[in-house]
Amino acid sequence: MKHGMVVKVLISIILFLNAERLIAEIDPPKSDRIVPEIRALIIEGQSPRIDGTLDDAVWQSKYLDVGRNFIQNDPDDGKAASESTLVAVAYDDEAVYFAFWCYDSEPEKISRQLVRRDRDSNADKISIRLDPFHDHQTGYMFTVNASGVHRDARVYNDDNSDFSWDGNWDSSVKMQSWGWSAEIKIPFHCLRFPELEEHTWGVNFVRGINRRTEFSFWAHTPKSEGGNISKLGHLTGLTGIKATTHLEILPYAVSNLETKPATAGDPDGRKFLGNAGFDLKYGISSNLTLDATINPDFGQVELDQPVLNLSTYETWYEERRPFFMEGAELFQSEYAMFYSRRIGRSPSSEVGDPNLLYYTEYPKAATILGAAKLTGKLASGTSLAFLTAVTEEENAKYAAGLFDSNLVDGVYQYDTLPSDTIFREGVVEPKAIYSVLRIKQDVFSNSFVGGILSMASQHTYYPALTGAIDWRLVSKNGMWVFRGQPVFSRVDNEKTGFATDLVFEKYTGKHFRAAIGFVYKDKNLQINRLGYTNRNDYRESWGWFQYRTDDDWWIIRNSWNNINLVGAWNMDGDNLKRNFNFNNSIEFINNWYGGLWFDINQGQYDDRETRGHGLWELPKNWDFGLWLDTDTRKKVSLEFDYYFGDSRTNPWWGAEFLIRYRPAGNLEFSIGTEYVHDFNQLMWVENPDDATTIFAEKNQNIFNLDMSASIVFTRNLSCQLSAQGLLTGLDYYDYRPYLGGNLYGQIDDGYNHDYNYSVLNSTFLVRWEYLPGSTLYLVWTRARSEFDASANNLVLSRDFDRFFSAGAENVFLIKASHWMNI
Repeated sequence: MKHGMVVKVLISIILFLNAERLIAEIDPPKSDRIVPEIRALIIEGQSPRIDGTLDDAVWQSKYLDVGRNFIQNDPDDGKAASESTLVAVAYDDEAVYFAFWCYDSEPEKISRQLVRRDRDSNADKISIRLDPFHDHQTGYMFTVNASGVHRDARVYNDDNSDFSWDGNWDSSVKMQSWGWSAEIKIPFHCLRFPELEEHTWGVNFVRGINRRTEFSFWAHTPKSEGGNISKLGHLTGLTGIKATTHLEILPYAVSNLETKPATAGDPDGRKFLGNAGFDLKYGISSNLTLDATINPDFGQVELDQPVLNLSTYETWYEERRPFFMEGAELFQSEYAMFYSRRIGRSPSSEVGDPNLLYYTEYPKAATILGAAKLTGKLASGTSLAFLTAVTEEENAKYAAGLFDSNLVDGVYQYDTLPSDTIFREGVVEPKAIYSVLRIKQDVFSNSFVGGILSMASQHTYYPALTGAIDWRLVSKNGMWVFRGQPVFSRVDNEKTGFATDLVFEKYTGKHFRAAIGFVYKDKNLQINRLGYTNRNDYRESWGWFQYRTDDDWWIIRNSWNNINLVGAWNMDGDNLKRNFNFNNSIEFINNWYGGLWFDINQGQYDDRETRGHGLWELPKNWDFGLWLDTDTRKKVSLEFDYYFGDSRTNPWWGAEFLIRYRPAGNLEFSIGTEYVHDFNQLMWVENPDDATTIFAEKNQNIFNLDMSASIVFTRNLSCQLSAQGLLTGLDYYDYRPYLGGNLYGQIDDGYNHDYNYSVLNSTFLVRWEYLPGSTLYLVWTRARSEFDASANNLVLSRDFDRFFSAGAENVFLIKASHWMNI
């Protein structure tokens, strides 16, 4: 069967490549699209000052090529922009420069919201999109709003964006009597480009007018055609720009104080810590970069969202560490072969001593001794990304002994430990080396074929080796996409696992778009030592169909209507899913958004709910929901969701509400809540022995809280406060053993798995970029959780008090980094 799957994959690729002629006949490439061109002017005198005034000699030159005639993409696709915009480009040996003249008939209405870097804003803005390799797949976006706030991203696979990337570039804006102007300098060391004597880059310019929700493009592409990097205009005239060796060093120093409730293992509850290290970026050439870090500070500035996970799936957490965030898109593929949170993870084991009483010191995370990345793109169209990291062996210190005489109600009384108490140390996380290699080769005009190989080598474990080949093949007219990824894994030196993911998609079209896909994961697949998958032993077929509109009708501006069909089975043929979903989203002409969804699953079994004790006959379930968001440009905006359904033999319902208040352009406050109530849900509780599985009815109330406040003093100085809370009460009753099918037995033993759980994580952060690329952070994080086995309900007055009562873990941190460009 595995060999048959490989044959099917190869046949599919061959058929796709030979179907190009047929596809062209069905929907021939549009040859009437005019690709605009703008020529960069070489600067022969003084380079322009980046002050936004546009009075420099280069911008007054009679040889300057000026781009104009922007076309709307929103709200009226294809119509001329409501206001005039001019743009020009120049360059010298160091950088490429852009000038924008944004004329406005009502300059007093220009929106100038001041936000933190990389946040989208309700403000007028301009954006530059660049494809220096001119490969129609990868590129950059540089955005400046009318308050001078930067937002930048790397673009991959034509229209996917990674906003975690931060380039070191400069800009300035200035309000004018006729509108506003912007001046931008992008040093060549921020970009990657091939080594050529004369370049042609892909380029586009975008202007946003907030009060009209209008976005207009210099190189316009109708919405029905889709695409981003593949549909840029041309930037010519860049002659003689050379690859230069470039070195950036970012040393840092951090000092922090940790406080937490005193315990037997830590009677003081205080720790003063310090650290220092540096990051290095070396531009080997204009298209190849080495990143390295020595003794890195990978501590998160912001805490993760609290989660209560009662499912059989591992929780996925977003990456927040800068070294791993930058360039993360280079390692992405259909399967998550590289999940960077595995590196520097929390220790995954105990010391294994049967006489363990308590830990006196337990590490929070594996120490990363060093890490390095080599990334770039060669002139042949080959993209390369290699990452390796080394983590230290982590040991926990603990007290051990047999103190039966100190047992009181089953709990050791540690204040009366005898004098012969033994203090030991044991390994809880082995030393490890993690490596991942990613290669992609451009083929045709907008496609690639690639591969990825990863290895996790941990002491006392067999090395975990995983690999895959993948592709994204796009037809000449951009309408059809075929993408896929066969995968293998070998982690125990005995069994090899296989998987594949295939998707064939109608990618563009004015009204109709669609995709079909197939997923296969055999029983031996294991990629979670360095990657992530929620399960193995699984095969799935699915289809997605969309009908969309972009012409104004009644009160509707745009709409997206989707139907999803999914069928899934395990390798034994047991049906896990027969799912139908309809969902839609509507953009109203008053800039409100809304939608609804309906989902029904008629799958027969869940093969994981019993945690290894066989199949559980799956109750049929359905859910329905609707949502509405008001205009976010207003001082006050609201978001509301309501949903309900029937799951696990009984109903449930939930609601979310968020209010956002922006009293001034640099102030913003928001508070969001969610409440979910489950009625008598049938849930797995435990497997007390190898032959018994216990289920019970569960009533649960869940309350989530999300609050934030921010004040931005300048584009480089901001202060923010955020908090995420979770309250829940679980009441289990009618415990009974599962006998198979729809049959349950009776039980006489007393079970009590009820509890109340509360947690609040909060962060106060002051960020000051005192020099370009150099930042000072002042941070206070507070985390408090409480598990109460004596309560099984949710009482807001009681549980809110727990949020703010004593017993929290606090971290006070000062971190400074200084960017040096050599």
